[in-house]
Amino acid sequence: MITKKRLIDSATAKAQGGIAAVLDKNDSFESHIKDTLIAGHYKNKKSAVKYLVTHAPEAIARLKSLGMKFDTKARREGGHSFFRVAHAGDNTGLVVEKTLIASVKKNPNIEIREYTKALKIIKKNGKAIGVIANDEQKNCTYEIHAKGVILATGGIGQKYKNTTNPTISEGDGIDMAKAAGASLKDMQYIQFHPTVLFAPKKPRFLLTETLRGEGAKIVNEKHKQFLEKYHPLAELAPRDIICNAMWKEEKEGHSFFLDFTHKNSKETKKNFPYIYKNLKKYGFDLTKDLIPIAPAQHYLCGGIAVDLQGRTSVPGLYAYGETARTGVHGANRLASNSLLEGLVFTMDIPKELK
Repeated sequence: MITKKRLIDSATAKAQGGIAAVLDKNDSFESHIKDTLIAGHYKNKKSAVKYLVTHAPEAIARLKSLGMKFDTKARREGGHSFFRVAHAGDNTGLVVEKTLIASVKKNPNIEIREYTKALKIIKKNGKAIGVIANDEQKNCTYEIHAKGVILATGGIGQKYKNTTNPTISEGDGIDMAKAAGASLKDMQYIQFHPTVLFAPKKPRFLLTETLRGEGAKIVNEKHKQFLEKYHPLAELAPRDIICNAMWKEEKEGHSFFLDFTHKNSKETKKNFPYIYKNLKKYGFDLTKDLIPIAPAQHYLCGGIAVDLQGRTSVPGLYAYGETARTGVHGANRLASNSLLEGLVFTMDIPKELK
């Protein structure tokens, strides 16, 4: 396993939201599937959506078996018709990442090479047989040959001026796959997140969907809500609808803020410690201040075209997570289906890799 920085440096580790799954008897697979299709404007691959949703409880159980602990209460996020999002505090992705890293490090058959960047996929007779990689610390380049090459390199955020993605999300995995002849699909479907800190000389810091699920308001400079005129779910509408509403309002001269000041301050600090701490570092108090926000690039819904087991159009080459286009997201990803996708589609290893 190679990674161009540290193992912990990933979009997963920065994911504040949770993992969507039907875990309550009052919820249903049909409801989760419907919410996913509506959010994706029915551009989704229905067989992939069904596979994702029906395997979601198993993915949660798998994490629990590895030692991950979830909050006892599921939460609701934008686009969901039910409280079905499993969380571990307000930084679920980091807990997922640490759980998986701990499991990998226990496996004696896995060699980890950090600060090692893949540069090119090696092919022989049309099949991917390895990569050319550069070791940053040893300052050398070498070939690594393998039975199969798996790309889990995240999204393309750093190709945009404003993004929630970490600095490693440069799209290099997708670029390598394309150069190797792999098919890409739905690359035009780029998701923007509506609630991202937008203040002078401050980083673009994501304010999780869960805040809106817990009652956060999006208001303009006059402290007035406006989303109801665009969608009946208002703050709980899918992300693209909220972003489009904000862009329309911006053309009329409005600016935007996230308002969580009406919530109990002790509960806010308890339930959102990561967000509260970081906002304080940037000069804002979530319990007292209106937080200036604007949309920013967040997620690539398309990517390297794969089947339900991660196979690309190039034999020997596989892709998972945001790098891959499984078809589950369609034109717009439903909240908390991203960590889920990465977990579900890696559970059934292709037989040729076993």
